[in-house]
Amino acid sequence: MRVLIVDDEPLARARLRRLLAAHPEVRVIGEAGNARAADRVLSEEPDLIFLDIEMPGESGLSWASHVRQRPVPPAIIFTTAHPQHALDAFASSPVDYLLKPIEPARLAAALERARQPTRAQQTQEPKLSIQVGRQQRFVYARDLLAAVSEDKYTRLIHSEGEAVLDHSLKELETQFGDHLLRIHRHTLISRARLQGISSNAQGQHFAEIMGLDAPLEISRRALPLVRAVLDQA
Repeated sequence: MRVLIVDDEPLARARLRRLLAAHPEVRVIGEAGNARAADRVLSEEPDLIFLDIEMPGESGLSWASHVRQRPVPPAIIFTTAHPQHALDAFASSPVDYLLKPIEPARLAAALERARQPTRAQQTQEPKLSIQVGRQQRFVYARDLLAAVSEDKYTRLIHSEGEAVLDHSLKELETQFGDHLLRIHRHTLISRARLQGISSNAQGQHFAEIMGLDAPLEISRRALPLVRAVLDQA
């Protein structure tokens, strides 16, 4: 679970980080001290935001209404030292509302609620079930980086690692629709994570993908389409 912490108090952010460290399935992908800074981290597509209500500039309640306008909004857990904000906070349909200082047991309960996909995620965002150890978990469209066909299987690269699938690239294209872009007969990438095109001395072109260290080769046939997608971004 990818988490963003938004709170104007550095000590409060640090304490929440320490509490979250007890939950190995949680990865804090960023922190912000105000709404403007938090806007810049939204491009990392967090699954969950811990959001303070009283902050300098735009309040947490106001910023939450902006976040809710995203096609697939992340879950939100409000954090505050002021219980009088509870009624207004719940008007924004958060997953939970935690009073500071946050208790470990309450945090665990809130995280459990946050693991349930939101209605928007269930109805609008395609997902794929993969095997992780002995457990099944869902990978949503926002988690995808790329899919590479290798011999008799497909290697799926997502925000939390990799998985081996029996699905063909064609099946993934059908399931995820416009979320994926074919850049090579062996490769699909996330449209939303395409950042640019690079080339080498041999004239080969490569797709630069947010979250992926190594670029992936673009075929000559796919290059015009990849350029068109970048121009539309």
